[in-house]
Amino acid sequence: MYSKINLQYVISYFGLIPYFFILLINKDIISFTEKEIVSDFIIYYTLIISVFIGSMNWNLQQKIPAHLVIYGFLPSIFAVIIIILNLLNYSNSILYLSLMTVLIAQLIFDYIIIFKNKKNNNVFYFLRLPLTTLIVLTLIAI
Repeated sequence: MYSKINLQYVISYFGLIPYFFILLINKDIISFTEKEIVSDFIIYYTLIISVFIGSMNWNLQQKIPAHLVIYGFLPSIFAVIIIILNLLNYSNSILYLSLMTVLIAQLIFDYIIIFKNKKNNNVFYFLRLPLTTLIVLTLIAI
């Protein structure tokens, strides 16, 4: 039974724990300063996930097309922009909306560029799609 469990899938789903933990925290007991820390944490944690997803498309063992290299690098550029905007105290609502937009766009482009022509799309349907959907829904809830 355990031999059929993909450890990468399990660990990927464990990445949702910080989102669910923050959703469960009683917002009445969090002070203003702690709310800022929690918000910053969510922004930075989501950026880490986005950059990680972008870098998953790189295969350093072989030469890949230039458009895939650039596509994999775009989340890093976006992350730097969001970090700068957050440090300049831009509205968290705008930052969260930007994060959600980029995650959804990244999901759509991943399907078009990477998964559309593959015969086995299990990674997309059982990992990328549900995880991105849950992250976007928790960002809306937070």
